[in-house]
Amino acid sequence: MTTASGSLVIQVVTETSTEAMRRAYLAADPRADLVELRCDAVRDLDLDRLLSAGGKPKLITVRSRQQGGASRPSERGPILRRAIEAGAEYVDLEFGSEDMPMLERPCRSRVILSHHDLKSTPADLQEIRKRMELVGRGALLKIVTFADAPTDNLRIRDLLHGGDPGSLIAFCMGPKGIPSRILAPFWGSAGVFAPARGAPASAPGQIPLEELFDQYRFESIGPDTRILGVLGSPVGHSLSPAMHNAALAARGLDYRYLPFEASSIAEFLPLLSDLPLFGLSVTLPHKETIVPYLDEIDTIARAVGAVNTVVKSWNRMKGFNTDAEASVAPLKRTVSLRGAKVTLLGAGGAARALLHGLTEAGAKVTIFNRTASRARSLATRFGARSRPWESLEGHECDVLINATSVGLAPQSKRSPVPDDWVTASCVYDIIYNPPETLLLRRARARGVRILDGVDMFVEQGAAQFRLFTGEDPPLETMREAVLASLGAGGTAPGRGDAARRRSATA
Repeated sequence: MTTASGSLVIQVVTETSTEAMRRAYLAADPRADLVELRCDAVRDLDLDRLLSAGGKPKLITVRSRQQGGASRPSERGPILRRAIEAGAEYVDLEFGSEDMPMLERPCRSRVILSHHDLKSTPADLQEIRKRMELVGRGALLKIVTFADAPTDNLRIRDLLHGGDPGSLIAFCMGPKGIPSRILAPFWGSAGVFAPARGAPASAPGQIPLEELFDQYRFESIGPDTRILGVLGSPVGHSLSPAMHNAALAARGLDYRYLPFEASSIAEFLPLLSDLPLFGLSVTLPHKETIVPYLDEIDTIARAVGAVNTVVKSWNRMKGFNTDAEASVAPLKRTVSLRGAKVTLLGAGGAARALLHGLTEAGAKVTIFNRTASRARSLATRFGARSRPWESLEGHECDVLINATSVGLAPQSKRSPVPDDWVTASCVYDIIYNPPETLLLRRARARGVRILDGVDMFVEQGAAQFRLFTGEDPPLETMREAVLASLGAGGTAPGRGDAARRRSATA
C-alpha cells in the first residue's frame, strides 16, 4: 500500500533460517509494497528457495558488519550477484563498499544504494547525498543515521526537502529518531521500513508496521495534520501514543500524537518552532524543568509546581497539570476523602499532584519517603504531615497510596512495603503498567479494596484531550486502547463493577 505521498512500505524480515524467513515472507502484511529479506542473518541460506516463493516483490539485503549487519565482506558478493542474476526485484548495495562494481553492470534489479551511520547524524548529509548521486546511476538512494538529538529529525527533513521527490529514502534510527520514521513519508521519503508486530527488529527505534498504519495512520499525514506528542526521557514505555491516537481517530480529527524523546528541554525547543506542534504531554524528567520555558501556567500547575500538559497557540505556550484532579478522581468514586487518614508513599512529582488533590478534598495526609527531608519539604508546602519511613510499619490509615515507581514494569516483582505493614482498608497504586502490581495483588488476596493506575492514566489523558482539541474525549476508546496495549484484553484485574465506568539498521 504505497502511501498518499508515494512512499513505499517495506516490511523487514529478519530471521535466522531459510524456512522461517520464507514463512514470514509468505505471511507479509497485505499493506506492504515489498518485503526486505535480511539474508545476512540467515545461518542456512538457500537464496534460490527464497527467490522462488511467489508473492510480493523482494528486496535482498546482505548487510555488512560495518553497516550494522552480520555478514563479512567476502560473504556478501556472491549472494548479491546471485540475487541480481535471478532477477530479484530489488537489491541493496552499500555505498563506498566492494559492491560498487556491481553498479557498472547491466542489472534487472532495482538498486537501493544505502549508507548507514550507526553512531550519529553527520553534518555533511547533503554532501553524502551528492557523492551517492554521482555513482548511483539511477539507483534509489537510502541514507539512515542515528539520532543523537531531537533536532536530527529536522536535519533529515531538510535533506529530504533538498532533492528530487521520490529519489531518496531517509530517516533516523534510535529513540530520538522515532518521529522521523513516522513523518518521513510526508517529508518526501521514497520508502519506510518496518517489521511486523512481534517480529525481530533490525534497527533501534523501529516501529511495527501495524502501529504505523493503525496507531499513527502515517500514510495519511498531510500538510494540515496537527502534531501532538509526549515529551520525556525515556518515552518508549509510554502508552500515551496508543491512547491519544485511538481517541483522535475515533473523533475523526486530523491530529497525530508522536513520542518525542529528549534529554533536556533545551535540545527539544527547535522542534517546537519547526514542527506543527499544537500540544504536548510532559512526563519525567521534564515536568518541572519545562516551567521556565512557558509563557503561562494555570493555577493548579503553579500550586503543584509541575506541568504535565502544554498547549501551544500562536507561538505562546501555556502549561497545565491534569494529574492533580485525575489522581484523586478514582478515589473520590470509591471512598469519602473528607477527614480520611491517607498514607502517601513517595515525594516526587506524582506525590505532589496527589497531595494537591487530596488536601483540596479534605483528606488528612501523612507522607513517607526514604529521603526524609523531601517528605518534610513536601508536607510543609501542602500542610500535610511527614514521618520517617521506618515508622510506616503499623501506621494506621484508611487509604494507602503508592506514588513511587516501585513495582513498575519491568521490575513488577517488587513492592514498596512489606505486606504486614499495610493496615489500610483501601490500597491505591498509581502505576498502570502492570495494571495490578504486586502491592495490589497481595492486598486483594487479603480482602482489601484496591485501585490501580489505569483510571488515573485515562482521566489525565482525557483532560489533556479536551485541552488539545476542545472536544469531549471518547473515554471508553481511550481505556480500551490502554488495556489492549497492556495486554489485559479487558477490565484490569481487581476492578469491581463500579469501577467499570468505563498502559542495527533499518
